[in-house]
Amino acid sequence: MSVTTAAMAHRDRMPRQRLLAALLAVSVALNVCVIAGAVWSHLHAPPPPLSFSERFHHLADTLGLSPEQRVAFDRYVADMTGRGDRMRLAVEPMMDAAWAELARPDADPARVLQWLDDAGVQRRAFMHEAVGATLSLLATLTPDQRAKFLTEEREFRNAQRRRRATEAH
Repeated sequence: MSVTTAAMAHRDRMPRQRLLAALLAVSVALNVCVIAGAVWSHLHAPPPPLSFSERFHHLADTLGLSPEQRVAFDRYVADMTGRGDRMRLAVEPMMDAAWAELARPDADPARVLQWLDDAGVQRRAFMHEAVGATLSLLATLTPDQRAKFLTEEREFRNAQRRRRATEAH
């Protein structure tokens, strides 16, 4: 091998080593970016929504309830949870029947509307019961606790509306 040939081989090897080093650096940089993005999205992801029971027990903790109030509050949460379950069991078959009627090629609009009206009557009856139960609970709270309870519920409902509006777009 001549000196010229050796110099050319050495020059060919250097760019290849530099190319591999550059590729390795780019690979490391991309991996760091992917990991940083995953960590960032995990840290900034909204927390999962609380269940009905969890939300109310968190609220109960912030209200500073007396033992008697806590018993009334726990009874209220259990009653509301049961009421919601009963409402779903009563209303879902009506909604299913309305959708089943709509799926028929000769769907009867009057039957669909009747199923929807019946479901609405059931929901309204459950809402009336819920208002009575809520008023009974509120009667056990101090004025400050009552104000805090109502403020928290309004904020929760407003947040739900905003979330639904965001999801709709």
